[in-house]
Amino acid sequence: MTDKTALTAELKTLNDEVKAILAKRKAWMDAHMADFARYQIGEEIYDANTGRRLGVISKHYRYWGDRDPTYDTSMNVEYEFHTGNNCYDNTSRQPGLSICNLDELAARRKREADYLILKAKEWRKGF
Repeated sequence: MTDKTALTAELKTLNDEVKAILAKRKAWMDAHMADFARYQIGEEIYDANTGRRLGVISKHYRYWGDRDPTYDTSMNVEYEFHTGNNCYDNTSRQPGLSICNLDELAARRKREADYLILKAKEWRKGF
């Protein structure tokens, strides 16, 4: 017959060790979010597809950071942004949203314009 009291105590010790290492990982990840973030707090962001200004980044976060720590395993940084009039939104709520900053938006629009010019020149050659 096994001693369930001893096994229960051993399991508690293992669970405490897991909680401690998860807390250590979370603290490390929290400390390095800005290092992994593509955009920084205070930066304006835009919808890359429409050009619409989304707002100013007010916070970095990881979707699982304050939820289930077993899923908080990668430095996939999300952004909370201030849209104006004390309203906030976040990027994890909007799947498929392609965000960019103003320089990236301008570069994208230039590539699109260059492509259209090239196509127009090719079309004119046909006449």
